[in-house]
Amino acid sequence: MNLPIKSETALAKGLTPKYGGIDMWCALTGMSVRGTYDRLAAGDLIAVKVGTRTLINIEKGLAWLETQPQAQIKPQVRRKSLHN
Repeated sequence: MNLPIKSETALAKGLTPKYGGIDMWCALTGMSVRGTYDRLAAGDLIAVKVGTRTLINIEKGLAWLETQPQAQIKPQVRRKSLHN
């Protein structure tokens, strides 16, 4: 993760910061920046503005993420080769 030192230290200690920047949210969750802004616009994620920074409420965001449906991954069907 490419997070500020304090954030990396807090995460290494198992602490979840109350608020974090878009970069931290994306690093924690794997969501894209565009997807994050889409979820903010939809009201799924909560953020505050501090000066020019957008800070996401990490705890509430992670709680929202836990409510998302489980991925339904189907096994890939392998086709028989014509050249046996």
